[in-house]
Amino acid sequence: MERFWLLMLFMSVGMLAMTMLGPSQQERVILRRAGAVRPSKQDPLALEDEELALPFSQRVLGPAVSALRAKVLRYTPVGMRKRAEERLLRAGRPMEVGALFSVRFLSFGVLSVVGLVLGALSPGLAMQRRVLLAACISVLGLLLPNIWLNGVIGRRRQAVLTALPDVLDLLSVSVEAGLGFDSAIQKVAEKFKGPVGEEFQEYIKEVRLGRPRVDALRGLGRRTDLEDMRSFTAALVQAEQLGVSLAQVLRVQSDQMRHRRRQRAQERAMKVPIKMLFPLVIFILPTIFIVLFAPVAVHLMGVMGGRL
Repeated sequence: MERFWLLMLFMSVGMLAMTMLGPSQQERVILRRAGAVRPSKQDPLALEDEELALPFSQRVLGPAVSALRAKVLRYTPVGMRKRAEERLLRAGRPMEVGALFSVRFLSFGVLSVVGLVLGALSPGLAMQRRVLLAACISVLGLLLPNIWLNGVIGRRRQAVLTALPDVLDLLSVSVEAGLGFDSAIQKVAEKFKGPVGEEFQEYIKEVRLGRPRVDALRGLGRRTDLEDMRSFTAALVQAEQLGVSLAQVLRVQSDQMRHRRRQRAQERAMKVPIKMLFPLVIFILPTIFIVLFAPVAVHLMGVMGGRL
């Protein structure tokens, strides 16, 4: 019995010593990860030559842009980032949020330098005017990316708005022919290229990833930011929830979209005379007056000069 207790005491002391002298849990994780890293069998000089063989944009510009993007995103407010994400979503994601803020930062910096150089090259201006010139050019550098993004959003919305009636016609015909709604959407995404096809393709991806159809339809209306698309998706959501026939809903929506497109065309046609009034008064009428009355004025000047 005494030997048993001595053995137990020896084992306890040994386990305590191993626990105290052994590596901690964090050290074990570090050792395990270090053991998983295997040394490369390639020659370091060959790796360096391979890296130097890459283009300048991949070796220098790419890492520099990535570092600048990370720094800019780090100091950008969360609310500003969310608003920029929403606008990029409406524009079809032409770039990431970090890239947008990086472009804005670079544009501001470049045009600030341009403003300072122009101020320095204009010694005739007063100091206040030089500062005002540099400030205006710097503000323009901040606004240029927003102006570009607004243009992309406007062109995308107009393209979706123009193609939407034809899209609904194809959807209505496909559903009436016996296709399911998602299959009809897939056919539309394959048939129509451009923004409207990209939006419906995004809807198909979301549904395939497991997102409910109602949420995917609402996301479709939110991304396009169009009243016609929102009314179309709201009608489909209501039909999905109430169990109404989708073919009938699509037929009604198609007729409404065509009627709205006709009204928009008539509205633009009625605005044309008003838009033509200003160029007519400023550019065309003075030219007509010059062509008509210049010879008469020259003749009168000759007659009056002869009499004098």
